[in-house]
Order: sequence, then C-alpha cells, then structure tokens
Amino acid sequence: MISVIIVNYYSALQTERAIKSVLEGAEEKEIIVVDNTCTAGEREVLDGFRKIYGFVLILNDENAGFSRACNQAFSQSKGNYVFLLNPDAFVTAPCLGILREFLENTPVAGSASPQVYWDDERRYYFPLYSQYTPLEYFCARLSSLSHPFRNCYSLAIRRKNLKLWRSSIPVKVKNLHGGAVMVRRSAVEKAGGLFDERFFLFFEDTDLFFRLRKRGYSLYIVPEAMAVHNYSHSGKKAEVISRMSDLYYEKHFGGSILLSIISSMPKGSPEGRFDNYGTWNSLPSFPVPNAFGDSGYLFEWSPNPHFLPSIGCFGEGREFTLSRQVWDFLDRGRYYSRFTPCSGRILRFRTGCWEKDT
Repeated sequence: MISVIIVNYYSALQTERAIKSVLEGAEEKEIIVVDNTCTAGEREVLDGFRKIYGFVLILNDENAGFSRACNQAFSQSKGNYVFLLNPDAFVTAPCLGILREFLENTPVAGSASPQVYWDDERRYYFPLYSQYTPLEYFCARLSSLSHPFRNCYSLAIRRKNLKLWRSSIPVKVKNLHGGAVMVRRSAVEKAGGLFDERFFLFFEDTDLFFRLRKRGYSLYIVPEAMAVHNYSHSGKKAEVISRMSDLYYEKHFGGSILLSIISSMPKGSPEGRFDNYGTWNSLPSFPVPNAFGDSGYLFEWSPNPHFLPSIGCFGEGREFTLSRQVWDFLDRGRYYSRFTPCSGRILRFRTGCWEKDT
C-alpha cells in the first residue's frame, strides 16, 4: 500500500486537486490530510471533500507546523511506501506506480522523486536541490565576492541540471525536492523517523534526506514519473528559510571550521555584469542572443544573481516570453535570467536582470 500525506494550510481547493491527482491509477493507497488552518470555513470545505473522496482527515487545534503535521499522518499511516505531496502540487498518473516499482526493484534506494515541473504545461523544470554542505555554502558566499568564480560555479551546477532535465533514466542525487517525493517506510524508521519537528517549515526534508544518506540509502529522481509543483515565490519566506538553514547547519555541521570561516567573510556585492531587461508590470519578453535562437537554447530563471537555484526552460526562436502562470507565481522584486545553448559545455552565455512591479 502507498500512503499519501498532504498538509493543508489555507489551500483547500489546491488540496482537492492534489487528492484527485493521486486517486488516478490502480495502486492500493490511503490518503491522509492534515489541516493546520484551524478555521471553521476551511474545515467545512475539507470535510465536504472527505465525504466525496474518502480520505482520512486530521484536524489540528493550532498550526502545528509542517513537520509535526506530517509526523502525525506518518504515525497513522499503514503503507510500506509513503508519498509526501504539497497541497500546491499534483502528480500525473502513473507517477505513484512508477515510484513504488522503482523502490521495490532498488533496495538501496531510500527515497525517489518524480521529475518536478513548475507549471501545468510542464515546460519549466525544477533544478537539482543543493546538498547544503559547508563547502557548498562557502562556494555560494564566494560567488558574491568574485564574479568570475560565480560564473564558473553556477555553470558547473547548470551542467548537472541539464543532465537531469535531459535524462530519461533514473538519476542518483544527493538531495530531493520534498514537495512531491516517495519514501520507504523501513528506511525512514532506520534513519530516526520522518521529520525533526524543530524544523517548523523548510529544511525538514533536507534533514531527512541527509539522515537517509548517512544510513547508507541512496536518493533518486525518476524522470519517467512526473509531478507539478505550483510554487509561489515570495521574498517573505526568506527570513524563515534563513532560520531553518542555520538550524540545519548547526545540527549536522556544528563543529565545522569552514562554517566559522564563512561567518567572517564579507557579504560582497550581489551584482555583476547583467543586461538590464527593465521593469515589467505585464508579461516580460527577453531577446534571445543571435547565437542561440536558431539552434535552440536553455532559459534559466532565478531569484539570485549566482543562479543557485535556477529553473530551466528549453526554447527556440528570437524571443522568450515568460508564461502567464509563471508570471503569476512571482512576487514583486528583482529576478535574474540566463540564456545558454542546450549543450553541456558552453563557451558563451548571456545574463540579465529585471524587476516585476505589479
């Protein structure tokens, strides 16, 4: 059996879409929804859905946090495989069957994720997730101090992303996207349980996957399985992400000399040589460099000037226009774009910055 866990927080309509997506397919499954909203209106809607779709509904009296809510559901679940799904995500059948079969046939795998896309049309690919090691942290900080190093480092990461985005076979990775992922129950139990509840929101998945790897399990992305995560980017999340990041590094690398070195490094300038694509209050369109347009190109979007992380989209032609759905996912603020050819090794690239003002 596959146990599906979804945590709802003011997202009942999205939660319904997530539920409907996992109901497709012939796999035996149970669905457990945990509500952290704690409002009568949201609960009434969820209870109506429960009567239609027959899932288990857990109602919390307070916002218990994402980690604790998942642990509540995990303790009640019965499946040998557990699929964690964000309410703003959904899968394409037979995603669950593909992941379960892969885990059954790959005993060393503790967890497997589908290929995750940002948009419903599945054009924008989510990148590989950082390992969040002191060395990676150091390289990210150094990228803000040295623009040549930033280019070399981020292009090296781009090459790994491109390998994933072009792959049709499972790819072994160091970390996974927790918004749509299947875990092996026995592996989770050997790694100390599902989530550390000190991580109220963010980094709980990174902590789990780090523990799985320490226990000798491998992590994979299986491109044949597909999911969409309609992640809405907002700078308001930065403060929480920063606190959870500090907790993660302290938990796993508290004695690291490299972290001490990083804490003494200057912040550096985030900017460098970027084409200015202006300020937009409607769908932005970017000119594609002449060298790339005829043979196809990779467009990358990132909230950071070092393109860590970056979301990728393949295209052709002389102009790239951001999709309406992706545009609506973005909060006001500054963003960065990069054009490169579709090959792994590149000699030329073009970067630009722009702002959303609506």
